[in-house]
Amino acid sequence: MAERPRAGQDSRRFNPKFTPTSAGDHAEVILVSYHPRMRLSNEQLSAWNRFGWLTIRSLFDDRQTRDLARWIDELAEWADRNGPGLHHRELTPNGPALARSEHFLESHDRLRSVILDGAVPAVLEQLFGEPAVLFKEKINYKRPGGAGFAPHQDATAYRFVDHHISCMIPVDPATVESGTLYFAPGHSAGRMPTTSGGRIEPTHVQELDWRAIEAMPGDVIFFDSYTPHYSGSNESDRSRRVMYLTYNARSKGDHRADYYADKLREFATEGGSFGGRRVRMSINDDFLGLPVPDEAAR
Repeated sequence: MAERPRAGQDSRRFNPKFTPTSAGDHAEVILVSYHPRMRLSNEQLSAWNRFGWLTIRSLFDDRQTRDLARWIDELAEWADRNGPGLHHRELTPNGPALARSEHFLESHDRLRSVILDGAVPAVLEQLFGEPAVLFKEKINYKRPGGAGFAPHQDATAYRFVDHHISCMIPVDPATVESGTLYFAPGHSAGRMPTTSGGRIEPTHVQELDWRAIEAMPGDVIFFDSYTPHYSGSNESDRSRRVMYLTYNARSKGDHRADYYADKLREFATEGGSFGGRRVRMSINDDFLGLPVPDEAAR
């Protein structure tokens, strides 16, 4: 793995061992409001480099969060009408459900403004040490009963560039019950042992120190593409809608079009599932959702 610049420089359920997180367990920034020129402290950047994830509370205010929720619902309506974007469904205990929408940047002006301007790119510039370029964008809806993801590192599924930073922007409470993310330190070691499907090897999973990171609407969690993470299924009675945005450093080039062209080619060749057992939403076989039979999808 190429050396990365340090920040501040120019079945459906998984239950590995984990430690409930506390405020001192990782980098957490409590902000009443955020201004694009506000600087992260040296302590915060040091914690980011140590752990590989960073939580910023209330990065978006209530009005902005309500707007995000409304715009995300518009994408869900597009999926129902075969509208713009790439959409994926899964079979939940409650029946077929929308699992993800992605590749919508060109079709939704208001979401595009959030993704390309404002607070998120400002934080990313500080974490990368240079301006960021969007690599991919997606919404994971995680309807009640929706599946989680097996332990993995995003870097194993992202071609074209060897290092990325993603952020998780919830518009519903992301709790242990609703299927929030679990992280473990270890990003600085690079790629971990993986299965042929891109999951972290089960024996290695058990050795990691997992921490559940809950987040409320308005919060944002940034995490490195080498940071191990997973999520559980949604055991609540409400959706857990989250926007995930992935960026790379500008000096590495703009590869978003390459990423989606490559993904669409692979889906066209391999189909929408992994052997009819799990939904194919990623290059890797890490999503634990069940595919919707053709007759149910119609």
